[in-house]
Amino acid sequence: MSSSAIADTIFNASKIYTLAVYFVVLFGGLIGNICNIIVFNCLKVFRRNQCVFYLMVTSIVDFVLLLLVIPFRVTDYVFDYDPARLSIVWCKIRNALVATFSLMSFSSTCFAAIDQYLSTHYYPQLRQLSTLKLAHRLVAIAIVILSLHSIPFLIFFEIHPTLGCGVYNVGFSRYYSFVHFCVLSGVLPITLSGLCAALAYINVRRIVRRQTTIVRRRLDRQLTAMILIRVAFLVATTSPFVLIRIYQLNRPTIDPNDYVRKAVEQLISTIASSLFYINSAGTFYVFLLVSKRFRQQTKRVLVKNIWKQLFGFLRISSPAQNQVAPTSDGATDPDFD
Repeated sequence: MSSSAIADTIFNASKIYTLAVYFVVLFGGLIGNICNIIVFNCLKVFRRNQCVFYLMVTSIVDFVLLLLVIPFRVTDYVFDYDPARLSIVWCKIRNALVATFSLMSFSSTCFAAIDQYLSTHYYPQLRQLSTLKLAHRLVAIAIVILSLHSIPFLIFFEIHPTLGCGVYNVGFSRYYSFVHFCVLSGVLPITLSGLCAALAYINVRRIVRRQTTIVRRRLDRQLTAMILIRVAFLVATTSPFVLIRIYQLNRPTIDPNDYVRKAVEQLISTIASSLFYINSAGTFYVFLLVSKRFRQQTKRVLVKNIWKQLFGFLRISSPAQNQVAPTSDGATDPDFD
């Protein structure tokens, strides 16, 4: 088999993988992040918790990030059409937004891990640092800083006639690869969130020795388990993408006639990219997997609360039904108002 035939086979495999996986990531991620936002908003036990606030911010940011990235990657890989290659304005704005939202997602996860460490600490002085007011301020500050950080993306992203939209300035390319990807999107969030999540787990094991209410103790244990698995999920899904991107930005020029190498690199890049965005799409499902209490809370919110309210509204709207018996689901549940 000739090299061109092998390359065509690999390219076709990459297209099939992109269509199959990216559509699942997109729609599964949008649904999962919406479910996260609904559950975190509907439950009284979550509504005034600063750690949950960070998780809700992460879900909102991930929702927007998936809409910004996945549809255009599918059209680029499968149909060879990318608006960023045709419009310099979209090339700059899209990459600035993607950089801002991806770093905001990492920041919110780090904030959640740090907050869970502080809120479960046995020193009252450190526990007092964990407040919803501080959470609002930190998110606002992060938005401002990351917006300023995106300005160089608007300046240095350009369209090359053959290579498309990318960074072609040597100095910013080094920053983009080693600082943005290696540090800000790799080592820093992985190390910080992992360390704080592990320390929070140690703190939770000491909660029994402190005089805290059963409700607070259960909530702390639940949130710590959720944060731990969220951080582990982040490490597993983002590390391959970061390494691949650093390699791509610093590799030597590829021989235009080396079709097999180009095809293999595109396939590896596609798989690594899908893992990176699974991090933004899979949080809700990971929470369902590891937390029995979260599964119960989700079932109550989505099935017993929202669905029955919708069904009751339809019964009221029906001309054949003039009375509706009130439901009491959630009325005595401490998680609800």
